[in-house]
Amino acid sequence: MKPNTQAKLIELILSEGAMSRSELARRLSVSSSLITEITVDLIDKGILRKCGYRNTSGKGRRNRLLDVDISCGFALGAGLYENILSVGLCTIKGDTLSHRIIELPRDATGEYILDAGKEILRDCCISENKLFGVGFCMTRSDFEKLGISKTHFGTLPVIFEPADRIIAYSQVTGMPIDPDGMYVFGCGKVVRNLSVCACGTASSP
Repeated sequence: MKPNTQAKLIELILSEGAMSRSELARRLSVSSSLITEITVDLIDKGILRKCGYRNTSGKGRRNRLLDVDISCGFALGAGLYENILSVGLCTIKGDTLSHRIIELPRDATGEYILDAGKEILRDCCISENKLFGVGFCMTRSDFEKLGISKTHFGTLPVIFEPADRIIAYSQVTGMPIDPDGMYVFGCGKVVRNLSVCACGTASSP
């Protein structure tokens, strides 16, 4: 129950902003003791931070607010649509710090992604140990064609987000796909799997 609650807690704060422990316990329908245990652990890991107090009416203790610490780590994402590769770095809250757009040649390999990722990290002065993981948004066939494997990224969690659903939705609705922004879906996959990544047991592609 704890890992599942931890994931829901992070998702709730990311979507709705800073909350107190009592609010988190109420919204997640769990005990205050469990919330305290989880939040203390996440604060120790640098994922959550204390960020002030909630103004309340009447007397009594003020509620300490907790928020996600955007400096705790980052998500590196890569997306591919047709021959356009996009690689980008996002904060845990989904804000893009930097990205690259590359037109891939026919004989392209995963090294293009690796090189672009290293360039972005260098430009942003962020070390690889600040990454929660690398997320890929592309079709399975493109993923295999590029020859991408976990060995490209050392011990970093590698997470796969199939692009097939995005392509299918575009075909049904008639909405065009923005190939330059496909990396965002990869970054989003990393953030959604944050609690798993933080424990070093991310799912493989």
